[in-house]
Amino acid sequence: MKKLFVLILSILFSFNIANAEQGQFRFGAEIGWSPVELEAEDTAQAIANASGSTVTTEYDTGVFVGRLFGEYGLTSNAAVEVGYFRTTSADATYKIGADSASESYDVSGFDIAAVLKSSEGLFGKVGMHSSKVDGAANVTIGGTSYSATGSADGTGILFGGGYEMDNMRYAITRYDGVGGIDTDVTYLSVGFLF
Repeated sequence: MKKLFVLILSILFSFNIANAEQGQFRFGAEIGWSPVELEAEDTAQAIANASGSTVTTEYDTGVFVGRLFGEYGLTSNAAVEVGYFRTTSADATYKIGADSASESYDVSGFDIAAVLKSSEGLFGKVGMHSSKVDGAANVTIGGTSYSATGSADGTGILFGGGYEMDNMRYAITRYDGVGGIDTDVTYLSVGFLF
């Protein structure tokens, strides 16, 4: 995966790096929202089938995503961007009478991307991320609680695009293979550069 990332950057910047001008370094912050699919209905049905009881469930359908980043302009239409992102937790709760179970997941990681910009303010980016998914589960049966935690980490690709006007940025970004597993995060965001 790292070789693929180096190849992508080499292709995108082979012409621009040779003609790079003194760049501008800017910091930025984004906040956005991403839909999530916890498959809570399927889990509730599996619990109901195993227990022979009715199971009620409540679950999140989306999470907020925050990202801090730095951008270095190589030329007037190309930049390299490095960032750190984190989501709020996505939670699901299952209840059978007085007994209950819950699960919670959040994602965090670092990314690096090549950014190509047009003079009209449109931009596109492609790169890689190294991310981690943290999970926690709690089960309460007969007044006794049990808990467990776990995590998965790995790398994947990212791509996105959007529009910049003055110091504001509106974007959509997709992180594939979050935590090195078959989970994706696609978020819409509003950002500010300074």
